[in-house]
Amino acid sequence: MRLRAPLATSEHQLQATLFEYMRLNLRPDCYPYAVPNGGHRHIRVAVRLKAEGVKRGVPDLHIMMPGGRLVYLELKIKGGSLSSDQKAFRDMARSLGFEWGMAKTMDQAIEFLRSIGALKGTQIQ
Repeated sequence: MRLRAPLATSEHQLQATLFEYMRLNLRPDCYPYAVPNGGHRHIRVAVRLKAEGVKRGVPDLHIMMPGGRLVYLELKIKGGSLSSDQKAFRDMARSLGFEWGMAKTMDQAIEFLRSIGALKGTQIQ
């Protein structure tokens, strides 16, 4: 089943559509989850979350895969760009040997999932 996000979409819509796609098409031995770092919060909530270890720049999606692999995927809408914190996380993750990708469309996200072997019918690399 092919799900497409509308062209003029929000990151929320893109992420929700991608999660539905993954629910239907991800290998059963892969486990995706979201990290809700973004959004506007009351200052007291933000202070509490920071004290608990929430960090800027952490990608939207994490996918646990066989062999101890943890893969990161940052979603942006068309025209969106990485913040300096997101670039720093990307560089740190890659320097430590983790896979990190960015997608601005469903097609890009699906291609990334295919490239890491996370979709049904693909080989885990």
